[in-house]
Amino acid sequence: MMEQKTRRKTELLAPVGSLESFFAALENGADAVYCGLKEFSARAKAKNFTMAEVEKLTMHAHQQHRQLYVALNTLLKEKELPQLVGILADLAGIGIDGLIIQDLGVWRLARNHFPQLPLHASTQLAVHNAAGVLMLEQMGFTRAVLARELSLAEIGAIRQQSTIELEHFVHGALCFSISGQCLFSSAASSMSGNRGRCAQPCRRKYLNREQPGYHFSTSDFCALSQLPQLLKAGVVSLKIEGRMKSADYVARVVAAYRLVLDAPESGRKQAMQEAEEQLALSFGRQATKGFLSGSVPAAIADSSKQGTLGKHLGQVTSLRGGMIGFETSDRLHVGDRIRVQPQNDQAGTGFTVRDLWLEEKKTKAVKAGDFVRVRIPDKGGFFQAGDKVFKVGGKAAFTMSPEACRATLEQVVVPEKSPARKERLDQARTQALASLLPAGVSKPPSAQILTVRGRGPQDLRLLDESGVANLELTLTPESMGGLKKVERPSPDWHGRVIWEIPPMLFGAEWDEYRRAVGMLAGQGFRRFRLNNLGHIPLFAGLSGLTLLGGFRCYVLNSQAALAWQELGLEELTTNLEDDRKNMQELFRRGGHLPPLAVTVYGPLPVMLSRIPVRGVRPGSVLRAEGGEGYRVFQNYGLTEVLAEQDFSLLGFLGGLKDMGCSRIIVDLSHCGGMSAKGKQVFAALAADQTLPETTTFNYKRGLA
Repeated sequence: MMEQKTRRKTELLAPVGSLESFFAALENGADAVYCGLKEFSARAKAKNFTMAEVEKLTMHAHQQHRQLYVALNTLLKEKELPQLVGILADLAGIGIDGLIIQDLGVWRLARNHFPQLPLHASTQLAVHNAAGVLMLEQMGFTRAVLARELSLAEIGAIRQQSTIELEHFVHGALCFSISGQCLFSSAASSMSGNRGRCAQPCRRKYLNREQPGYHFSTSDFCALSQLPQLLKAGVVSLKIEGRMKSADYVARVVAAYRLVLDAPESGRKQAMQEAEEQLALSFGRQATKGFLSGSVPAAIADSSKQGTLGKHLGQVTSLRGGMIGFETSDRLHVGDRIRVQPQNDQAGTGFTVRDLWLEEKKTKAVKAGDFVRVRIPDKGGFFQAGDKVFKVGGKAAFTMSPEACRATLEQVVVPEKSPARKERLDQARTQALASLLPAGVSKPPSAQILTVRGRGPQDLRLLDESGVANLELTLTPESMGGLKKVERPSPDWHGRVIWEIPPMLFGAEWDEYRRAVGMLAGQGFRRFRLNNLGHIPLFAGLSGLTLLGGFRCYVLNSQAALAWQELGLEELTTNLEDDRKNMQELFRRGGHLPPLAVTVYGPLPVMLSRIPVRGVRPGSVLRAEGGEGYRVFQNYGLTEVLAEQDFSLLGFLGGLKDMGCSRIIVDLSHCGGMSAKGKQVFAALAADQTLPETTTFNYKRGLA
């Protein structure tokens, strides 16, 4: 096992979405905290912080011998790059202890101009194997926040092959999709999870053959009992999720994990019991240990349970006098927080209980079985009989008021920066701004090069079709074996086939694909499409190959495009969730960038997961209350959820050409090129006509 370059003690890392949460985390024993700015945070709905506040928070944390990290872990559009430069310069001047990022454009600017910023690779980068972690090391990252889908054995194997610090989540909400691989919110509402605006469509109800269920709503992660094994596997930072949660939640969860981490071996059982009692008061969802054991726990996603936060108390049976009435299944006190959840999938209304009435008398507390009436706040929501009532917070674990927190922060004195330091930061800012690519005039190409993504080797005959330049096939054991069973097209076919690497290669799968890539290269294939940082080392030592980027190598800005080019990719694919305006901005920098291909037709993947959807037949449609449908497929240990309507920019090819788009991709992997649907797509492509029952996704409506 490799030794880490710098051995450091275990770190308990707490979420900070508000000023009160910051003080709650420190007061209860967090070694470090992570927060977001008002801009470019993956939790845009949290209160977040101004730059001036972050400076004071950092100073206060350092005075307490704690560390502060800033999450700047979203994808950025081209026009946001100048603002990003200013933020990076300010953060470098503050001296934060780490910058958590997803967009490789942020990585490139920080590495080139603000090297004093320690870089942490967000879980949004979906780094899930040793190859990906080694890439991060080579790129200068100091820490990898691992994907949440890993087992203890897989984490241990990564540790044995790398020296970078490893961070892993231990508590909080889980996403059904692998982080960074989810377009669900973007597809449902144009609010992109990759840009911090997730609308959580996974928590909603879907019909499976008319039967309702919460098929994508996951339980909450709790690795309290797995802490010794995580530390043994080599995790140095134990991360709690919850920048959208209350200070009370942060206080309880941090205190619980601190208790277990600090307990001597002889007292661990007692500490565990006390910690579990603390966590019971944090009112999360049903708990799961996730993938740590190496198998998928049945309780990680239960379609029969709504997965709503809190303890169910009852349902509203009366509404009068500005109060709701219900029979409570648990004790309820003045000061507790409750949430009233409507019977549809709309968001519930939460509030603190100020007045309790038992029969006709005002009281401070009621017991289980009592019929209680609770006064609705003046700005409460619209309630109806049948709405469910949940307890989401108990007696306060953190008692500093927002005013007291603000007053404490205002007392923090930030020393003046020296003139020399100011000058260095100003120079770096100026140089970074100057390095941004200028907008030019897009040149329409004389023709567009067409790549068709086929269903399998049987689609090799498409290479004989007029206008088809390349055929792309997903690299699987079946597709490799199928090559022997089909008739070969023209002699140059090897050079016209692109092999796409599946996005997730867990554990030993990576080694199998390394061998497969070597075999294909030996047979004369030269072109491969990648979808993850961990794919790049697959090709180490192989010469004469052309590596292309799939849409999962996200490119929303020119700096990200340059970053992927520097890592060895010679062509990139625009992001499926991108919009017309941002694509125009990208193509206006086209003369300085590697070629950009645009997918103009194909299935719309909304989620990629390691969690099986139980009780749903492969290919079945799960339908939302609004009518939109999603197909569920399960292959090679992964679940892929596709929108029922295919993505199509057919009918907009002229506009794309005017932008400067010279390469287009038609994805027929779900139907095959020679099928009736495939022929319909080719006809629409030739005529540049729109197809019915398809979606342009965010292209016209815009990406939030």
